[in-house]
Amino acid sequence: MERTDIDQPWSTALVTGASSGIGAAFATQLSRAGVDMVLVARRGDLLEQLATTLVGHGSRVEVLAVDLADPSGRAIVADRLSDPERPIDLLINCAGLGLSTSFPDGDPERYRQMIEVNVSAVVELTRAATALMRDRNRGWVLNVSSLGGHAPGPGVAVYSATKAFVTSFSESIHEELRSSGVVVTALCPGATRTGFGEISGTNGDDVPGLLWQSAEQVAAEGLVAVAAGRAVRVTGVPNRVAAGLTAVLPRVAKRRIAGMVTDRL
Repeated sequence: MERTDIDQPWSTALVTGASSGIGAAFATQLSRAGVDMVLVARRGDLLEQLATTLVGHGSRVEVLAVDLADPSGRAIVADRLSDPERPIDLLINCAGLGLSTSFPDGDPERYRQMIEVNVSAVVELTRAATALMRDRNRGWVLNVSSLGGHAPGPGVAVYSATKAFVTSFSESIHEELRSSGVVVTALCPGATRTGFGEISGTNGDDVPGLLWQSAEQVAAEGLVAVAAGRAVRVTGVPNRVAAGLTAVLPRVAKRRIAGMVTDRL
């Protein structure tokens, strides 16, 4: 059985992509643990609804309704993370965009937005957070990547590439800051029951039920992993087995298998 209890050391957290899915699950679980939060997403109405619920749990909640695909939106969040008078213990970069399509048929603007949110926002917000955390000798960053970043992603090429970046980036910064009191963790979920698939154009109807996790399960595993100082956490036993097999397969086999999988989504 997966351990999902949280032995948490945080008093404050900032969560991006907090209005729904895994981000909302993170916010809810942290609130129940008594953590005060800054919630970030584009949809201010959904953030306000969630904030009302979390305040009912006893947490203090700030809301930042910004678009992380916009540099000015990222700057607002980076400024909040850099405020020494209101330090953030835990940053969770959960906001993400996807698109399932043949690469030449995809919308270039959607690709740009995906790279801005999945890559640029993660880099800029992690930089803002870790600079202050390192000075305090205390801090945690949880970057939500994907099992899809462990192998090529025909049909979801840009998405898979952005998530490969997030995992590699997070591992690199984890090692850089290993002796500083700052933890950086890459969380790599597989198939998760959220609205993400509908938005990105994948329905997952052919994914076996055994491989699915709930947003709550993924969030709980992520919080346990970052509290424990892990560099990478693939969620769910079947996904960890798949990741292990992927690591030893020849590159051509990875591409062909990934292509067969994405063809069925």
